[in-house]
Amino acid sequence: MKFHIELLNLWLTGDRTRSITFLPNKVNIITGDSHTGKTAILDIFDYCMFASKHRISESIINESVLWYGLRMHVNDKVFTLARRAPAGTTVSADYYFSAVGDVPEAAPVANIQEGALKLLLSAEFGIDQDVQVPFGGSVLRSGSRISLRYFLMFNTISQDIITHSDQFFDKQDQDRYREALPRVFDIAVGIETVENILKREKSGELRQRLTRLLKLAAKTSEKREVFVSQLAETIATARGFGLVPDSMDGDASVELLERIVTEPTAGDHVSTRYEAVSAELYRVTRKIRGLKKFGAEYGNHKATLAETRDSLKPIKHLLDNYEETVRTSVFEDIIRNLSEGLTKIKAATANKTPMDSNIAEIIKDLEAQKKKLNEELESLPEEIDGFGTERDKYIFIGEMKAKLELFADADKSSATDYKAEIADLESQIEELAVPNAIERQDQFTKVLDEAIQDYIAITKVALGNYGEYRSAFDYAAKKLHLRKPKSLTVENVGSSSNHMFLHLFMFLGLHELVMRSDSPHVAPLLIVDQFSRPYWGDDQADVNQSDVAKVKLALKLLDGFIKLANEMGKEFQMIIFEHVNAPYWEGLENVHLVEEFREGNALIPMGE
Repeated sequence: MKFHIELLNLWLTGDRTRSITFLPNKVNIITGDSHTGKTAILDIFDYCMFASKHRISESIINESVLWYGLRMHVNDKVFTLARRAPAGTTVSADYYFSAVGDVPEAAPVANIQEGALKLLLSAEFGIDQDVQVPFGGSVLRSGSRISLRYFLMFNTISQDIITHSDQFFDKQDQDRYREALPRVFDIAVGIETVENILKREKSGELRQRLTRLLKLAAKTSEKREVFVSQLAETIATARGFGLVPDSMDGDASVELLERIVTEPTAGDHVSTRYEAVSAELYRVTRKIRGLKKFGAEYGNHKATLAETRDSLKPIKHLLDNYEETVRTSVFEDIIRNLSEGLTKIKAATANKTPMDSNIAEIIKDLEAQKKKLNEELESLPEEIDGFGTERDKYIFIGEMKAKLELFADADKSSATDYKAEIADLESQIEELAVPNAIERQDQFTKVLDEAIQDYIAITKVALGNYGEYRSAFDYAAKKLHLRKPKSLTVENVGSSSNHMFLHLFMFLGLHELVMRSDSPHVAPLLIVDQFSRPYWGDDQADVNQSDVAKVKLALKLLDGFIKLANEMGKEFQMIIFEHVNAPYWEGLENVHLVEEFREGNALIPMGE
């Protein structure tokens, strides 16, 4: 994104105004003595950007100011934002806003609600309702909207932080901002994108639904198993009472039981069926036995006829030699009668007759009937548990009816097939695949260390013994350390001077990667309050030459970063509050002296 502050404007009491102008793409330095209001400018910036409490000094500054305002260039637009001065410790809810950068000559008049103004500026920072806190804490709730103010932590290094050995970001003494930092860091520096966050959130929701569905499917399956077990017990009991045949499968048994509970007589046949089947089986067996006996006797009869046929074979010889036979008067009659008998015997002793086929078919049908009767007989209990009374029978049928109704409800609820829904959720989750966050974080850390190593090389003289050390950014703690080459152990760098450089290194490295990733959420702005604090207080006369060299190296580092941003085709603005004077940045082309707060000049000029 594009961003720079053009003007700080104060509307003072007595119809006066105080304006300070800053340049883009420069290291803007306001230098001067202590207690002249330099640090207050950082507090005013914070206050105008929706602070819920303020640190502006009441004495001299706040008591003299009616409204605080900023004229800003944001993404090729010019905005003027002003906020009424706080009343003591109570911040004001009155805001003035101009979408075209108008700066009123007289004290502004409130014309916009804070919420509306936040939404407007948040949109310019690429922050909308889709950008939410990805995971909750003790103060921040998961899913709550990310505030624009969280990203401002990347734009300031206060004098309380610049030499801190453990903290690198402002406002870490406040729970809200301490929890916000790890939650917005990845979005701020370009490790993560809003699109990936939304995908990951959606994926998380789908995974929760999938987990619930899998549990529901497992529970339904378990209920189904219990249902089947209970149903089997009910069927077994009904079989014991002779209400259901043993040969019936589960579904048929349920259908019969359902008929029984509506028509109690539907199961009465079972108790008498065994006797009926036994009688029928006896009758069929007798028929088969009688037919087989008849068939055997008929076979014997055919065998006797066959023997008789053989005994009459000489008749055929006589007939064949009729002319040569000596004949008597009765010879003709005898031969004719024997010949006719032989013909009939031959016909009767043929291999297969219609009577043979009929008997065989009848026996085959009876055998099949016998087999079915045997199967049914085997399925019926020989001994049936009887009901003590008819009342006991109807009590059992009533209980069975209630169970079947429960089973029907359970079967309907368990009939839901979750397979298709589970498959659909798994497919959606697969489509929402996003890059592994840990891999991206590791890669970011490596690239950040590479960038910081360049800054270390520029200022290694100022780092003394640590000049050849390596950058070791701690992603989890959001801190920068140094480590000895080829060592995994980080060093305690000791002096506040080294800590100051570490803070500059880390913030410059972060902003370089933000620019390279074109992250829209972090303004290309860095406000630093008195980085030279490790070397002197108010008296520059006590500064030794080695410390002067370190301050010059720090300024050279900042100047070089502006040059780097320009070479990248980016804009970047720094605002520095310092005690040092012009000789310290002599020869640096990107440093701009805004004002010197000395000899009566201050944020609120003396005597006004």
